[in-house]
Amino acid sequence: MVGRVATFTSHSILTNQALSNAAKYADLSIQSSGGQKSRDYAGIASDSQQLLNLEGSLSRNGQYLNNITQIKLRLQNMESATDSMTDVAVRIKTLLLQGLSNSQADDLNLDEEGKQALNQVQSLLNTTLDGRYLFGGATTDTAPVNFDTAPIPDTYFASVAGNAAAPLSTLGGTVGGSLDINGQTVTYLPTDTAQDLADKINQLSPPPAIASVRADPGTSNYRLVIEDFSGNAMSISETGGGNLLDGLSHNPALAADTGYYNGDQKNLTARVDEDYAVNYGVRADDPAFASLIAGLRIMSTSTDEDSLRMAMGHIDYAIENLPNVTSKIGIDTKNVETVQAQHQDFTVFANNAISNIKNVDVPITLADLEQYNTALQASFLTISKSADLSLVNYLR
Repeated sequence: MVGRVATFTSHSILTNQALSNAAKYADLSIQSSGGQKSRDYAGIASDSQQLLNLEGSLSRNGQYLNNITQIKLRLQNMESATDSMTDVAVRIKTLLLQGLSNSQADDLNLDEEGKQALNQVQSLLNTTLDGRYLFGGATTDTAPVNFDTAPIPDTYFASVAGNAAAPLSTLGGTVGGSLDINGQTVTYLPTDTAQDLADKINQLSPPPAIASVRADPGTSNYRLVIEDFSGNAMSISETGGGNLLDGLSHNPALAADTGYYNGDQKNLTARVDEDYAVNYGVRADDPAFASLIAGLRIMSTSTDEDSLRMAMGHIDYAIENLPNVTSKIGIDTKNVETVQAQHQDFTVFANNAISNIKNVDVPITLADLEQYNTALQASFLTISKSADLSLVNYLR
């Protein structure tokens, strides 16, 4: 159609409106088919920086969630291994009680049972996940325990009749004096109790040995026990004119070993948030594990009644304290689950925010598309009608 001066302005306005409707219609068609407002950042220029920030935060958040998933898997494996060791300790205690009550240690093959249990505990403490050892602290590429070098404690002991408050005079210490234990001196009086002496030994810095008063399994008595876990023979002598050492029996170390633990003194760590790295898990040198191992080592190498009673003392300590290890693992799990819940909430928020920036509401977009289609058709019809307008046609 050849435009005329008289109709040029109105025709241009109609044409521009039609082109605008066509462009909007094309955009809405693309949005309704793809579900997104734009195929590039230019189409959402005003929100592009916010979108980039949200996407970066969401990516980091995803990495933290992956770290937490790995931590929870490791803690679950630790908890399972610890529960299994508790089962081992309970089973061994039952066998020891049977052997001690009926003097059937040889018939029950307690030494062989001890060896098998020790192998099982070694396997559990050398548990791996994704090629990483779990109980060696930050040393994850080396097996944390090797019971070929596990020390059997060198031990001095005495039975305490009735209760832990029995005076040392009933154990032979009828004259006050002092004991030199691995180069450190502890003094005593005949009126001191067995527990008093154990406390004095443990309060030396550093303690030259570990002293305890514990129930003597299978009897109504208690037992004063002084143990050196270094693997070396304990040096103990009487000084100051006392005579307590005469009342102590000696169960010498069977080997000069250096210790079973090959890990380090660090804890496992992992970053679970931008400013938060958690320490988690337990190590194979935990006292509960050490007592279980000591008891099994004694049991596996001797069927002597006194030795088995000391083994029972270690097993009892392990049974009492292994639940504390499990509880520690449970607390670590709860802590990381709290952080995990926060990250999951942020994931939902960020995904919704990103969706609001990038995506369209398809039903509303389809309704708008229909409106613009109607407007576009009306624009084409108006342009067509305007082309037929002329004064000649009007005067007819």
